[in-house]
Amino acid sequence: MSLSVKLAPHFNSTLFSHPHFHQRKGGSLFEFCHLAKLNDNTHLRLIAYTRACSSYSNDNTHELSDASNNEGESEESKKGNSLTNNETLKKLRRYGVSGILSYGLLNTAYYLTTFLVVWLYIAPAPGKMGYLAAAERFLKVMAMVWAGSQVTKLVRAGGALALAPFVDRGLTWFTNKFKFQSQGKAFMTIVGFCCGLALIVFLVITLLWA
Repeated sequence: MSLSVKLAPHFNSTLFSHPHFHQRKGGSLFEFCHLAKLNDNTHLRLIAYTRACSSYSNDNTHELSDASNNEGESEESKKGNSLTNNETLKKLRRYGVSGILSYGLLNTAYYLTTFLVVWLYIAPAPGKMGYLAAAERFLKVMAMVWAGSQVTKLVRAGGALALAPFVDRGLTWFTNKFKFQSQGKAFMTIVGFCCGLALIVFLVITLLWA
């Protein structure tokens, strides 16, 4: 044991001053062992092998622990988001057509508002660009709006859940006011109106810039 301690400084000065050390610095376990074999002393080779194994195992342990922690946190966050989204949708389904209508109304408001903001302010374009260029611009803007909808899906679902009781009352009033036979028919009428309004706005804006 004392022999190893006394020989360690000699090992450091011999091994680290070797010309191959700077070429292989930061290498693998086998490269460190190769440097140890360049020395004739058996004790020095044993010391080099022990140190290399210790550093190699410690580095791998830290890397594996960090990777496992990161993977665990990402999986937990994904599971948490999916569970929250599923719970919100389950609560929204309890309202039946009123819950679906509430979510649909928020979607319509989101797409119309975001489309106009992106088209007019975020990415404005000069008028009279031609029908083909206007159609291409419409597709690009809608792709941006759709990407934003994926990010805000949980927020809109929560908002729809909060508005569901008021939408249920409004749907009942609308059904009785216009004498629909059922809430289903009143629901289809409102959905058709929302889709028609969105299509008209998209078409008019695109044609105005064409």
